[in-house]
Formats: sequence, C-alpha cells, structure tokens
Amino acid sequence: MRLRHLLSVALVAISCTVAGGASADKIDDAQKFVEKEHGQLKQLVEQNAPSDEVRKHIDAMVDYDELTRRTLGSPCPPQVPGCTNHKGELSDAQFTEIRDLLRKLVEKNYHKNLNKTRDYDITYKNGKDEGANLAKIRTEAKNKSKPRDPAVQVDYVIMEAGGKYKVIDIVTEGSSMTKNYYDQFHKMLTNADQGYPYLVQKLKKKVATPSAQTEAKD
Repeated sequence: MRLRHLLSVALVAISCTVAGGASADKIDDAQKFVEKEHGQLKQLVEQNAPSDEVRKHIDAMVDYDELTRRTLGSPCPPQVPGCTNHKGELSDAQFTEIRDLLRKLVEKNYHKNLNKTRDYDITYKNGKDEGANLAKIRTEAKNKSKPRDPAVQVDYVIMEAGGKYKVIDIVTEGSSMTKNYYDQFHKMLTNADQGYPYLVQKLKKKVATPSAQTEAKD
C-alpha cells in the first residue's frame, strides 16, 4: 500500500511539472511575440514610416475576428460572466461590417498611441497564464524625459492557435478594450430606439474623426 501511495504521489508530481513547463513555454513564446511585433512597430514609428505600412503591421499582429466576437459577447468578457451573446443575433454581413469598422479604429488608435510613446522606454514584464490557449503579457512605457512620471501599463492578451500568436485584447491601465466595447455595444443593441443601425453609425463617425478613441459612446 505504501509503495502504491508513493507511486501515485510521484505521478502527480511529474504531471504537475510537465503542465507547469508547458505553461511557462506558452507564456515565454507569447512574450517573444509581443516583444518582436511591438518592437518592430515602435521602430517603424520612430523612422516615420508611411501610415499604410504601420497599419499593415498592426493588422498582422491582431486577430480582428476574435476581438470582434469578444466585443459582442462571444465569449463573455471575464468581467461580465453573464453577458448577452450579441454575435449570435447578427447576420454574417453585419458581423463583418462591425469587424471592419473596429479594425479601422484599432489601427488608428494603436498608431496614435505609438506616436505618443515614441520617446518612451518599453519594458516587458513577466507574463500571466490566462488559461486554455491565452496568455497576458504586460508592457510598461516610461517617459525618458520625465523619469518621475509613472510608467504606462499596457497588457496584451495573446491567443495561440496552430502555433501562431495573435493579439485579441489590449488592456490599458486595467481597462480592457473588448470589455469597454462590449458595454457600449450592449447598451446600443438593447435600446429599442437605437439597435444595429445606430451602432454602425456611431462606429463610422468614430472612424471618420481624426482623433478617434477606442470608444463608440453616445
């Protein structure tokens, strides 16, 4: 009996070690992905590369299909476990229209933030396992000319699929982009006087505004 117990303990220890190693590898690979992609984008901005080139690189980094699904409650944002799956209420054409508008907003705002932090030092902190095929990688941007200012924290939520990594959410100072969008979209889609046409109208207005933010508020 004692031998059997010892064997069981050993097997559990081995399985935990393997799982821990796999998790560490996932986080390490996700962090390398963020360091490489964000580093290349920062370099493009510092070199005053054409906007189209910067946007193209952003597009290669972000999974807009997954990001859009999450803004529509499929799956729910972690902070809203009992959300409404608005993705299931939309046609394929409607989903595509929202996705394409979100892509333009993300491109615009990401590029704007890169310009804001072009003279900042970027450091990459230890990542966090978010379960399944997700990892969260933290970056901190420190103003070189104002070293006493607090660092700006931006977390990238990374999804791995088929050995490839993509950004599916960006959390700035604790504020999740997909969660913020979900809150706004849910409000519009459940308002009898607004609905889908109103949501699209607001997104188009944000896209057309030079200083567009990652919001589609009333």
